[in-house]
Amino acid sequence: KIGVQYNLWGGSVMSLGSKGHEHLIDDIAKIKLPGCFALTELGHGSNARGVETQATYDKTTGEVIITTPNELAQKAWIGNAARHGQMATVFAQLTLNGEGQGVHAFLVPIRNKDGTICPGIRIADCGHKMGLNGVDNGRIWFDNVRVPRENLLNRYMDVLRDGTYQSAI
Repeated sequence: KIGVQYNLWGGSVMSLGSKGHEHLIDDIAKIKLPGCFALTELGHGSNARGVETQATYDKTTGEVIITTPNELAQKAWIGNAARHGQMATVFAQLTLNGEGQGVHAFLVPIRNKDGTICPGIRIADCGHKMGLNGVDNGRIWFDNVRVPRENLLNRYMDVLRDGTYQSAI
């Protein structure tokens, strides 16, 4: 659980995020903001390029819409998801103005501080395992979950308010 919190969840925010995400680091370090690293999908394992979760930018609202388009795209075996995670770094295929931009990482709230699941999120526990039962592995589905554009972990690229994609790479 500690490895997921610090290395995967915290590490993704530190490595992929920008100055706009630095305010989260203290709460992640103190476990005031428990989180997950949601890359693995049922149909694609950890093949990042093949993930099917969708992230579509809506320039009229400045939000990104996160969607699980089919059952194989559910995030699977995600550590800290079943019981304690409040936010997840979600890897999804970004679409801007109808054009695919590849896989990007987004911060998506999955639970409120009181433990209730956020609207548009469905979570299921993967159940008892042969080992490491201290980690609450779960599955996550997203049903048109809207997050602010600023939730894109944008250290290496960015999406401007008007939907323009910028990358130094």
